[in-house]
Amino acid sequence: MRNIGIFINPSKDKDGSIINTIMKKTQEYFENSCVFRVQNHKDIEHNKNIDCLMVLGGDGTILGATRDLAVPTDVPIFGINIGNLGFLTSVDIKCVDYALECLKNKKFRYEKRMMLKCNVQCASGTYDNIALNDIVIAKGTLSRMVKYKILVDNRFYSSFKGDGVIISTPTGSTAYSFSAGGPLIMPSLEIITIVPICSHTPTMKPIVINGSSTVEIQAESFAEEIFLTVDGQKSIKLSNNCKIMVGKNEKPCNLILLDEYDYFNVLRKKILSQDGEW
Repeated sequence: MRNIGIFINPSKDKDGSIINTIMKKTQEYFENSCVFRVQNHKDIEHNKNIDCLMVLGGDGTILGATRDLAVPTDVPIFGINIGNLGFLTSVDIKCVDYALECLKNKKFRYEKRMMLKCNVQCASGTYDNIALNDIVIAKGTLSRMVKYKILVDNRFYSSFKGDGVIISTPTGSTAYSFSAGGPLIMPSLEIITIVPICSHTPTMKPIVINGSSTVEIQAESFAEEIFLTVDGQKSIKLSNNCKIMVGKNEKPCNLILLDEYDYFNVLRKKILSQDGEW
Protein backbone atom coordinates (compact mmCIF):
# COMPACT_ATOMS: atom_id res chain seq x y z
CA MET A 1 0.00 0.00 0.00
CA ARG A 2 1.54 3.24 -1.17
CA ASN A 3 -1.12 5.76 -0.14
CA ILE A 4 -3.05 5.37 3.12
CA GLY A 5 -5.63 7.84 4.35
CA ILE A 6 -6.83 7.87 7.96
CA PHE A 7 -10.23 9.19 9.01
CA ILE A 8 -11.46 9.36 12.60
CA ASN A 9 -14.71 10.32 14.27
CA PRO A 10 -13.63 13.59 15.97
CA SER A 11 -16.16 13.16 18.78
CA LYS A 12 -14.24 10.08 19.94
CA ASP A 13 -10.83 11.75 19.84
CA LYS A 14 -11.25 15.31 21.05
CA ASP A 15 -7.61 15.78 22.04
CA GLY A 16 -6.25 14.14 18.88
CA SER A 17 -4.24 11.52 20.78
CA ILE A 18 -5.74 8.51 18.95
CA ILE A 19 -5.27 9.83 15.43
CA ASN A 20 -1.69 10.89 16.20
CA THR A 21 -0.86 7.46 17.60
CA ILE A 22 -2.41 5.60 14.67
CA MET A 23 -0.71 7.80 12.09
CA LYS A 24 2.67 7.26 13.76
CA LYS A 25 2.19 3.50 13.97
CA THR A 26 1.00 3.28 10.37
CA GLN A 27 4.00 5.22 9.11
CA GLU A 28 6.31 2.87 11.06
CA TYR A 29 4.80 -0.19 9.37
CA PHE A 30 4.66 1.45 5.95
CA GLU A 31 7.92 3.40 5.92
CA ASN A 32 7.92 4.22 2.23
CA SER A 33 4.22 5.03 1.96
CA CYS A 34 2.32 8.29 2.11
CA VAL A 35 0.19 8.34 5.27
CA PHE A 36 -2.13 11.30 5.66
CA ARG A 37 -5.19 12.40 7.59
CA VAL A 38 -8.55 12.62 5.86
CA GLN A 39 -11.11 15.09 7.16
CA ASN A 40 -13.40 15.43 4.14
CA HIS A 41 -13.75 14.36 0.50
CA LYS A 42 -11.37 17.09 -0.68
CA ASP A 43 -8.49 15.38 1.14
CA ILE A 44 -9.15 12.23 -0.89
CA GLU A 45 -9.50 14.13 -4.15
CA HIS A 46 -6.14 15.83 -3.54
CA ASN A 47 -4.42 12.48 -2.91
CA LYS A 48 -4.94 10.28 -5.95
CA ASN A 49 -4.64 6.50 -6.09
CA ILE A 50 -5.47 5.86 -2.44
CA ASP A 51 -4.99 2.19 -1.59
CA CYS A 52 -6.77 2.22 1.74
CA LEU A 53 -8.93 4.50 3.87
CA MET A 54 -8.55 3.52 7.51
CA VAL A 55 -11.68 4.58 9.39
CA LEU A 56 -11.58 4.82 13.17
CA GLY A 57 -14.91 4.88 14.98
CA GLY A 58 -18.03 2.80 15.39
CA ASP A 59 -20.57 1.58 12.88
CA GLY A 60 -22.00 5.07 12.44
CA THR A 61 -18.59 6.40 11.43
CA ILE A 62 -18.18 3.59 8.90
CA LEU A 63 -21.62 4.30 7.41
CA GLY A 64 -20.94 8.00 7.03
CA ALA A 65 -17.44 7.52 5.62
CA THR A 66 -18.73 4.95 3.15
CA ARG A 67 -21.43 7.24 1.76
CA ASP A 68 -19.49 10.50 1.78
CA LEU A 69 -15.87 9.49 1.21
CA ALA A 70 -15.17 5.96 0.01
CA VAL A 71 -17.85 4.97 -2.50
CA PRO A 72 -17.88 8.23 -4.51
CA THR A 73 -14.11 7.88 -5.01
CA ASP A 74 -13.83 4.05 -5.22
CA VAL A 75 -11.58 3.85 -2.15
CA PRO A 76 -11.56 0.63 -0.06
CA ILE A 77 -12.31 1.00 3.66
CA PHE A 78 -10.55 -0.66 6.59
CA GLY A 79 -12.54 -0.16 9.78
CA ILE A 80 -10.98 0.03 13.25
CA ASN A 81 -13.46 0.00 16.11
CA ILE A 82 -13.23 2.68 18.80
CA GLY A 83 -16.98 2.74 19.29
CA ASN A 84 -19.47 0.42 20.96
CA LEU A 85 -20.77 -2.32 18.67
CA GLY A 86 -18.31 -2.12 15.80
CA PHE A 87 -20.06 -4.73 13.69
CA LEU A 88 -18.83 -3.22 10.42
CA THR A 89 -15.23 -2.77 11.52
CA SER A 90 -12.46 -5.32 10.96
CA VAL A 91 -10.63 -5.08 14.29
CA ASP A 92 -10.73 -3.31 17.66
CA ILE A 93 -8.20 -0.57 18.28
CA LYS A 94 -6.41 -2.70 20.88
CA CYS A 95 -5.36 -4.98 18.01
CA VAL A 96 -4.14 -2.21 15.71
CA ASP A 97 -0.51 -3.40 15.66
CA TYR A 98 -1.59 -6.87 14.60
CA ALA A 99 -3.89 -5.37 11.97
CA LEU A 100 -1.13 -3.20 10.52
CA GLU A 101 1.16 -6.24 10.38
CA CYS A 102 -1.51 -8.13 8.43
CA LEU A 103 -2.00 -5.26 6.02
CA LYS A 104 1.75 -4.98 5.47
CA ASN A 105 2.04 -8.70 4.74
CA LYS A 106 -1.06 -8.71 2.53
CA LYS A 107 -3.02 -11.03 4.82
CA PHE A 108 -6.33 -9.49 3.90
CA ARG A 109 -9.06 -9.63 1.30
CA TYR A 110 -11.53 -7.27 -0.31
CA GLU A 111 -15.25 -7.81 0.12
CA LYS A 112 -17.76 -5.86 -1.92
CA ARG A 113 -20.97 -4.92 -0.13
CA MET A 114 -24.09 -3.97 -2.04
CA MET A 115 -25.44 -0.46 -1.44
CA LEU A 116 -28.81 1.14 -2.09
CA LYS A 117 -29.68 4.34 -3.88
CA CYS A 118 -32.87 6.26 -3.31
CA ASN A 119 -34.59 8.91 -5.36
CA VAL A 120 -37.40 11.07 -4.00
CA GLN A 121 -39.43 13.23 -6.34
CA CYS A 122 -41.71 15.78 -4.72
CA ALA A 123 -43.39 18.99 -5.78
CA SER A 124 -40.70 20.83 -3.83
CA GLY A 125 -37.84 19.13 -5.70
CA THR A 126 -35.80 15.93 -5.81
CA TYR A 127 -33.57 14.17 -3.30
CA ASP A 128 -30.92 11.52 -3.98
CA ASN A 129 -28.69 9.57 -1.62
CA ILE A 130 -27.00 6.20 -1.12
CA ALA A 131 -27.07 3.82 1.85
CA LEU A 132 -24.96 0.92 3.07
CA ASN A 133 -27.54 -0.29 5.61
CA ASP A 134 -31.04 0.86 4.81
CA ILE A 135 -33.59 3.35 3.57
CA VAL A 136 -36.45 3.84 6.04
CA ILE A 137 -39.78 5.54 5.42
CA ALA A 138 -41.64 6.06 8.68
CA LYS A 139 -44.15 8.26 10.47
CA GLY A 140 -43.18 10.96 12.94
CA THR A 141 -42.89 10.20 16.64
CA LEU A 142 -46.37 11.35 17.62
CA SER A 143 -48.14 10.60 14.34
CA ARG A 144 -50.77 7.93 13.83
CA MET A 145 -50.39 4.95 11.52
CA VAL A 146 -49.88 5.57 7.83
CA LYS A 147 -50.92 3.38 4.90
CA TYR A 148 -48.03 2.27 2.71
CA LYS A 149 -48.28 0.91 -0.81
CA ILE A 150 -45.31 -1.04 -2.20
CA LEU A 151 -44.50 -1.88 -5.80
CA VAL A 152 -41.62 -4.07 -6.99
CA ASP A 153 -40.45 -3.53 -10.56
CA ASN A 154 -43.68 -1.60 -11.28
CA ARG A 155 -45.82 -4.49 -10.03
CA PHE A 156 -48.05 -4.07 -7.00
CA TYR A 157 -46.77 -6.15 -4.07
CA SER A 158 -48.79 -5.11 -1.02
CA SER A 159 -50.26 -2.30 1.01
CA PHE A 160 -50.44 -2.13 4.79
CA LYS A 161 -51.01 0.17 7.72
CA GLY A 162 -48.22 0.60 10.21
CA ASP A 163 -45.39 2.77 11.45
CA GLY A 164 -43.18 2.44 8.39
CA VAL A 165 -41.13 0.25 6.07
CA ILE A 166 -37.42 -0.63 5.91
CA ILE A 167 -35.65 -1.29 2.61
CA SER A 168 -32.42 -3.02 3.59
CA THR A 169 -29.19 -4.37 2.13
CA PRO A 170 -27.69 -7.64 3.39
CA THR A 171 -25.21 -5.56 5.40
CA GLY A 172 -28.13 -3.73 6.98
CA SER A 173 -29.88 -6.97 7.92
CA THR A 174 -28.19 -6.80 11.34
CA ALA A 175 -29.34 -3.21 11.94
CA TYR A 176 -32.88 -1.76 12.09
CA SER A 177 -34.23 -4.54 9.89
CA PHE A 178 -33.15 -7.15 12.47
CA SER A 179 -34.88 -5.24 15.27
CA ALA A 180 -38.08 -5.09 13.21
CA GLY A 181 -38.13 -8.85 12.61
CA GLY A 182 -36.26 -9.07 9.33
CA PRO A 183 -34.00 -12.03 8.43
CA LEU A 184 -30.23 -12.14 8.82
CA ILE A 185 -28.59 -12.11 5.38
CA MET A 186 -25.03 -12.99 4.42
CA PRO A 187 -23.50 -9.59 3.63
CA SER A 188 -21.77 -10.76 0.44
CA LEU A 189 -25.12 -11.49 -1.27
CA GLU A 190 -26.91 -9.03 -3.54
CA ILE A 191 -30.53 -9.02 -2.45
CA ILE A 192 -32.97 -6.51 -0.97
CA THR A 193 -35.29 -7.02 1.97
CA ILE A 194 -38.56 -5.19 2.56
CA VAL A 195 -39.50 -5.20 6.24
CA PRO A 196 -42.63 -3.54 7.70
CA ILE A 197 -42.36 -1.64 10.98
CA CYS A 198 -45.14 -2.49 13.45
CA SER A 199 -47.54 -3.56 10.72
CA HIS A 200 -51.24 -3.44 11.68
CA THR A 201 -51.94 -5.75 8.72
CA PRO A 202 -51.26 -9.36 9.86
CA THR A 203 -50.57 -10.64 6.34
CA MET A 204 -47.76 -8.14 5.73
CA LYS A 205 -44.48 -9.99 6.32
CA PRO A 206 -40.83 -9.31 5.42
CA ILE A 207 -39.90 -10.32 1.89
CA VAL A 208 -36.54 -10.87 0.15
CA ILE A 209 -36.31 -9.76 -3.48
CA ASN A 210 -33.70 -9.72 -6.23
CA GLY A 211 -30.95 -7.16 -5.75
CA SER A 212 -31.54 -5.78 -9.23
CA SER A 213 -35.17 -4.95 -8.47
CA THR A 214 -36.55 -1.46 -7.91
CA VAL A 215 -38.87 -0.76 -5.01
CA GLU A 216 -41.42 2.04 -5.09
CA ILE A 217 -43.04 3.18 -1.86
CA GLN A 218 -46.13 5.35 -1.67
CA ALA A 219 -47.36 6.70 1.66
CA GLU A 220 -51.08 7.15 1.12
CA SER A 221 -52.02 9.18 4.20
CA PHE A 222 -50.16 12.45 4.31
CA ALA A 223 -52.24 14.02 7.06
CA GLU A 224 -49.39 12.80 9.26
CA GLU A 225 -45.66 13.62 9.22
CA ILE A 226 -43.56 11.11 7.31
CA PHE A 227 -39.77 11.01 7.09
CA LEU A 228 -37.22 9.24 4.91
CA THR A 229 -34.02 8.28 6.72
CA VAL A 230 -30.74 7.09 5.21
CA ASP A 231 -28.66 4.70 7.36
CA GLY A 232 -30.28 6.22 10.44
CA GLN A 233 -28.17 9.36 9.90
CA LYS A 234 -29.67 11.59 7.22
CA SER A 235 -33.35 12.44 7.27
CA ILE A 236 -35.78 14.49 5.19
CA LYS A 237 -39.45 15.26 5.75
CA LEU A 238 -41.58 14.04 2.87
CA SER A 239 -44.18 16.30 1.35
CA ASN A 240 -47.47 15.26 -0.20
CA ASN A 241 -47.50 13.09 -3.36
CA CYS A 242 -43.83 12.07 -3.15
CA LYS A 243 -42.55 9.27 -5.36
CA ILE A 244 -39.91 7.21 -3.55
CA MET A 245 -37.75 4.82 -5.58
CA VAL A 246 -35.13 2.53 -4.02
CA GLY A 247 -32.77 0.16 -5.84
CA LYS A 248 -29.23 -1.13 -6.08
CA ASN A 249 -26.51 1.49 -6.29
CA GLU A 250 -24.14 1.15 -9.23
CA LYS A 251 -21.06 1.24 -6.98
CA PRO A 252 -20.67 -1.14 -4.02
CA CYS A 253 -18.82 -0.51 -0.80
CA ASN A 254 -15.39 -2.14 -0.87
CA LEU A 255 -14.34 -3.34 2.59
CA ILE A 256 -10.89 -4.59 3.56
CA LEU A 257 -11.14 -7.60 5.88
CA LEU A 258 -8.32 -9.55 7.46
CA ASP A 259 -7.94 -13.12 6.20
CA GLU A 260 -9.03 -14.47 9.59
CA TYR A 261 -12.26 -12.45 9.62
CA ASP A 262 -15.18 -14.79 10.35
CA TYR A 263 -18.62 -13.31 9.77
CA PHE A 264 -20.37 -15.93 11.89
CA ASN A 265 -17.98 -15.38 14.77
CA VAL A 266 -18.67 -11.65 14.68
CA LEU A 267 -22.39 -12.33 14.37
CA ARG A 268 -22.39 -14.54 17.46
CA LYS A 269 -20.31 -12.20 19.58
CA LYS A 270 -21.86 -8.87 18.67
CA ILE A 271 -25.44 -9.64 17.64
CA LEU A 272 -26.70 -13.02 18.85
CA SER A 273 -25.07 -13.07 22.30
CA GLN A 274 -22.55 -11.27 24.45
CA ASP A 275 -19.97 -14.06 24.58
CA GLY A 276 -20.82 -16.19 21.57
CA GLU A 277 -21.70 -19.18 23.75
CA TRP A 278 -24.93 -21.13 23.94
